[in-house]
Amino acid sequence: MKGFGGCWMGWTIKIMAAILLTELTGSTLLVCWYAVGRFLDKRGYLNILYPFLKVIAVFFLVPVSFLVLRIAGHNRSGWGGILFWPTPVISIWAKVAVVIWGIGFLLMLTYRAAEAVRICLRVDSQICCDRERQVLFEQICREAEVPVGRIRLCESYQVPVPMIMGLFHPVILLPVEEYTKPELQVILTHELVHYKHMDLWLKAAASLILMIGWFNPFVWLYCSLVERWTEYACDYTACEIIGDTKEYFEVILKMTRMAGAIKSYLSASLFESTHELVRRVGRMAEYQKLEKPRRSRTIWVCLAVFSISFASVMAVSLQTAAVYQKLYDQTASLQEESETQPSWFTGITVKAPDQTWVSSGLFYAEKGQSIMINGSIRPSGGPVKIGISNSDGEMRYIEASSDYLQEFQVTESDTYSFIVQNSSGVDVEVVGYVWCW
Repeated sequence: MKGFGGCWMGWTIKIMAAILLTELTGSTLLVCWYAVGRFLDKRGYLNILYPFLKVIAVFFLVPVSFLVLRIAGHNRSGWGGILFWPTPVISIWAKVAVVIWGIGFLLMLTYRAAEAVRICLRVDSQICCDRERQVLFEQICREAEVPVGRIRLCESYQVPVPMIMGLFHPVILLPVEEYTKPELQVILTHELVHYKHMDLWLKAAASLILMIGWFNPFVWLYCSLVERWTEYACDYTACEIIGDTKEYFEVILKMTRMAGAIKSYLSASLFESTHELVRRVGRMAEYQKLEKPRRSRTIWVCLAVFSISFASVMAVSLQTAAVYQKLYDQTASLQEESETQPSWFTGITVKAPDQTWVSSGLFYAEKGQSIMINGSIRPSGGPVKIGISNSDGEMRYIEASSDYLQEFQVTESDTYSFIVQNSSGVDVEVVGYVWCW
């Protein structure tokens, strides 16, 4: 258990680095989306902006930049091979940051869990619709190109407005009211379009993004945009299916008299607020005045947006790596020890490119034990630092040019690694052996 504890503490930096880099990547893409979105939105490129908003969710959840930098950090001498290596100062701050982030994450998780329970209680009170509505619903499903039977249609006394919910077993819930056929056409088409656009999955992803990145103001902006743009895209597609924009919004306006609409990341309802509904009507009126972009132009715009976003993310990621290297250099704690008489053994082989730090293996040592390292450097000649590092990044080393032999006294039970810093001017191979007793 002690070995596990030391190893875990060594991973706090990587955990926070993954979280912060992922937040930085998603935020950078969101800024790009916001910058080009104002231009593209006025020219009717909803078919680009909305899918791009979904792509951003992936980069807010998957640590792409962190993984790329980790892989590149093992092969690039420009970062000295020390990318995301610990130092005592960085380790302390990483531990504090993990605790603070964990508290925020648990609070957000608790809130979302309570919201999920509240929504589930509403679902439990559902009742089946009559046969006439079910037949109409099947007809509308065919018109919207949604498989019949994939979504259930029910009524509930507990929902104030029509809504769709359920990721794996979706159900459309209607308030127990009397509806005309045109009203049902609009309501059901709207909710089916939410299903086709996978808006419930996007909202669930936004909820998870908010739990992870609760400290990031760009995450709160992103979740707000998801709420807004899922409705914009739904209105656009639903109006194309129905063919009557005026009738569509008249039905939605009529629904506004049902107060207390549910705002949830687990469902999609007909409207969220009167103010937002006015915005949606205005946005739809603007879209209808615009000429639909040609396919060839849309492809070129997609390539341009992708290029700008990719270049921005790479620039920010590389700058982050450079900042970490500078921080590491300023906080590294190196403790040099005198060299003892040389010897030669085999057992461990480490290839160290010039001007890099390289670590190899993890082993646990108890306080009071000794760690012995011995071996040789190929080719011999230039100065090479060889030693050990604990999980907090405290390094103890000797400087050798050919054969080496050194004993280190263990002052703290921890997980250690064998380290090599090559500043000889050429690539070297360190062959040796490590043991403790």
